[in-house]
Amino acid sequence: MNQDIQGCLQAYYSNFVAEMVEPQISNLDCISAGWESDIYSFVLEQEVANQPEREELILRIYSGKEAPHRSAREYHGMNQLHRAGFPVPQVLLLEQENSPFGKPFVIMEKIDGVLLGPLISRSGTQDNKQELIALFCSLLLRIHQLDWRPFVEDVSKYETDNPFKIIDSELNERRTLCDRCPASGFLPVLEWLEQRRDLVPCSVPSLVHLDFHLTNVLVRADGLPFVIDWGQLDVSDFRFDLAWTSLLLRMHSGMELRDSVLQTYESLAGFKVEQIEFFEVLACFRRLFNSAVWFITDPEKGEMGSRSVEGLSVAEGFSGMKRHKDAIKKGYEMLVELTDIRVPGLERYAYLPVHS
Repeated sequence: MNQDIQGCLQAYYSNFVAEMVEPQISNLDCISAGWESDIYSFVLEQEVANQPEREELILRIYSGKEAPHRSAREYHGMNQLHRAGFPVPQVLLLEQENSPFGKPFVIMEKIDGVLLGPLISRSGTQDNKQELIALFCSLLLRIHQLDWRPFVEDVSKYETDNPFKIIDSELNERRTLCDRCPASGFLPVLEWLEQRRDLVPCSVPSLVHLDFHLTNVLVRADGLPFVIDWGQLDVSDFRFDLAWTSLLLRMHSGMELRDSVLQTYESLAGFKVEQIEFFEVLACFRRLFNSAVWFITDPEKGEMGSRSVEGLSVAEGFSGMKRHKDAIKKGYEMLVELTDIRVPGLERYAYLPVHS
């Protein structure tokens, strides 16, 4: 498989990147494979001014119906972030029309670094651990404090006198999901949110990452951090971002680290984040809705066209649930703790053994 990818990439560089002299692709290696994209590292060698030049790069191939939009959003967003001085890998190329893979792809520089999550886990002292947590939170706060206007085509879409425009749009999307799959059991959760909608106005939107977690930050040997995985970059209420991070920390790292991150973010920001629990419930909805759908869907019968409402296959869903059962259970416990609402499908799943 890797040889096929490397051969296609070699042909692409030879045929479509005219400014390169005798480009050679080697050492292609799969870093990760997922529902939304596959990521590879590779080496590009070429002649520049009669001198050999060698670069270590990243190839990200996007999948699914959102692939064209997601690839363009990540490429242009990272380009703008780089120009703004925010630490991201430099993107070099976006290809959608002439992709030899039949899917859009982006090529960017490879950052030689260590994931922040393992660094925190291995930190020898509490002071060192807190320094790394502060680094993590400062990056998230910097994202939220950036001028979001250069990242959108139509500024007027986000500048509005209606402070509930953002949350109403989000709740309407959740209502559509519940209408499409009422058996999910999430209608009471949506109603809980709708009843509290007036508590969460947003007058000033922010740039948001929407998947900011400890394995999306790389730290180089010189201590410089880089934030990766910008496929969901958007402009919204910053609390969506913070709550998603909070949920992932609770699911995968525990409450102690989650609480420390929230407290550190508030300390750096200089204010208390209001109504974070509301946005944590929204984050639980976002993370757990598909799990509930997958649990009640029989892939043998092809229910919902054997696809979840978010576009991932049911078979993939069951596989993911098996791998992440403990994390999903913790996320569900968070939902129950915040709302006192139980979702029957998740209730059965969370407390039953998963068979291979």
